Amino acid sequence: MKIERIEAFPVSIPLNHTYKDANRIETHSRDVVVKISASGGAVGWGAGSPRTFPTGETQASAIKVLEEILLPLLGGKDPFELEAIHREMGAAIPFHFAPKSAIDCALYDLQGRVLDQPVYNLLGGKIRDEMPSFDILPLETPEITAEIASAARAEGTMAFKIKMNRDLKTSVARVRAVREAVGGEAMLVVDANTTWTSKLAISACSMIEEYDITMVEQPVSGHDIDGMEFITRNTRVRICADESMRPDYMAELMRRRAADVVNIKVNREGGLLPCKKAAAMAEMHGIEGLCGSVIQGVLIDAAAAHLFASTPGIIYNESGKAPAWHDLDIATGLRVENGMVKVPEGPGLGVEIDEKVLRKFLSAD
Repeated sequence: MKIERIEAFPVSIPLNHTYKDANRIETHSRDVVVKISASGGAVGWGAGSPRTFPTGETQASAIKVLEEILLPLLGGKDPFELEAIHREMGAAIPFHFAPKSAIDCALYDLQGRVLDQPVYNLLGGKIRDEMPSFDILPLETPEITAEIASAARAEGTMAFKIKMNRDLKTSVARVRAVREAVGGEAMLVVDANTTWTSKLAISACSMIEEYDITMVEQPVSGHDIDGMEFITRNTRVRICADESMRPDYMAELMRRRAADVVNIKVNREGGLLPCKKAAAMAEMHGIEGLCGSVIQGVLIDAAAAHLFASTPGIIYNESGKAPAWHDLDIATGLRVENGMVKVPEGPGLGVEIDEKVLRKFLSAD
């Protein structure tokens, strides 16, 4: 079997509500989608979500890298030779993990459809059938944030990420309001989106500890491994590395145990194969894994579900929100029921692409 045709599409899907955190405001999820066709008629789909923060990628740059550098490498290749393909992509251009992720996921989807197997069976086999749904709460007033959380809790959601910034008084009030709105059983994660200093993070952790916070995500800049280590060693709250989990930082981060939890994102690590390696590295260092996400479409969420389903060391989840972000998506088949994201059971990623909807949401940037 050989790869015969590869196509790339920039896809921007409107959100049904505006998202805001300490660094940006979003009105759309902006993905790059890859379609790989192989001899015999098999087709695989994958996607990545380029982020200007923190990796400096855009839709336009990702499409350019795909069309000019990465896709030409794939022609005539065996779609099952993932290690060789990843090595060639890395040699051709460093970084640019979102377009590499789109290719990786499309290849896994193609493999699964050829073998009539779900992707989780290609990743080691399923150990879970579902994962808790997760609501990422925007940076709004404490009152509005609590209202959003309360509505999600009424639909079964039991895990929430609360955005904070350098306005600690309002940020702590936001955490308090959400805890009161969702009750004591729900899991709360706090995300500072790199906006704190180490000392400010220590103060903030002491102020919110009483609200039973599961973890505080990325309090300082991603490159500040010294700061992450200092905070992790000097607070009782778990510290989660997100921007510090870039592939070029993660080895040092884990060697120094500069986080208690690492946020493993299909989109940022460069695909499912690199994610499995990152999760294994974390497990060897005694660090817990979180199945992460950005504002993204169902196609990426489905890949994350297969990663979570097949990886014991990933015990927390924040993916699976795409069906709630969008009134209409290019992919269907990812179900969220009673607060739980169901791992797709069909061949490949287990979701289907509506190419008419895809073309409706094509964008130039």
